[in-house]
Amino acid sequence: MNEKNEELAEFFGILLGDGNLNKSSNCITIVGSLEEVDYYNSYVIPIIRSLFEVKPKLRYRRDRNAIYIDFNSKRVMDYLTNSIGLVRGSKVNAHVPSLIKNDISLILPFLRGLFDTDGCFKFSKQTSQKNYYPRIQFCFSDTPFAHEVKGLLEEVGFNFGMWKDPRFNGLLVYQISGSDNLEKWMKTIGSSNPVQKTKYQVWKKYGFYVPKSSLKSRIDSLNLNMEV
Repeated sequence: MNEKNEELAEFFGILLGDGNLNKSSNCITIVGSLEEVDYYNSYVIPIIRSLFEVKPKLRYRRDRNAIYIDFNSKRVMDYLTNSIGLVRGSKVNAHVPSLIKNDISLILPFLRGLFDTDGCFKFSKQTSQKNYYPRIQFCFSDTPFAHEVKGLLEEVGFNFGMWKDPRFNGLLVYQISGSDNLEKWMKTIGSSNPVQKTKYQVWKKYGFYVPKSSLKSRIDSLNLNMEV
């Protein structure tokens, strides 16, 4: 399997999760939260450099609790729009790239990139006093892209619930529930984002998760050597 292809598939997932292709310029931007700075600085930026030989800039917007990665390249923009078929501006008409849909070995890293930027882990109490029951959740606008992601999840063998949430203008919610599914996700797809990965690691170590815990508190409880 070509490692570059896996990197590219994961990058497409990241870009379709939290990225934007500027409508009128050749600027490509990815947005994350301040808590995710290690993921973007130590993982995403090196992938972009490796794939496209460009030098992305990392900008902080503390007033928005956000970080921005952006770079300008006509060459990369032409490749993403003309060769891959990604769309500029609004992602209402976005699609999963055909090279992903046609190769199951690329679906997995694509879903990893999408989850790390646009998905989340949730843990509920059910009948316990602690938040022990895991769920993997995606929320999408009801677009062709959302239905294509549904097809990818089915292709790799995940059972999941799906509904429209009336509280949020009918957003489509996909929810993969239970310990077995979480272990399967981490084994086959995984996560490259410490914000996501440490939630799983805490749950795995202690058997439950404390809602709204910070990345720093999770790192401390896991005795990880990582700066935040």
